[in-house]
Amino acid sequence: MIKCLVLLNGSILIAKVEEITAELGDPDCQISDVCLFNSDGTVTPWLSFTDQTELLVRSENILTLVEPNKDILKLYLETIT
Repeated sequence: MIKCLVLLNGSILIAKVEEITAELGDPDCQISDVCLFNSDGTVTPWLSFTDQTELLVRSENILTLVEPNKDILKLYLETIT
């Protein structure tokens, strides 16, 4: 499922999200094809210094998850293809 993730630091990511089983305190969310939603309304790849497409994050670092609107979803899909 593709979601917008609002992180505690204020960053907004768009990614394919999957919950995984983890020990307490370990990353429990796998995100893939991660992009950053920029303040100017553009979508760009996140962490462009790596070719890794799957990342693990802790749900404690995520403030909320929301569905992207159709325009943002279109930009995201264009960016990852």
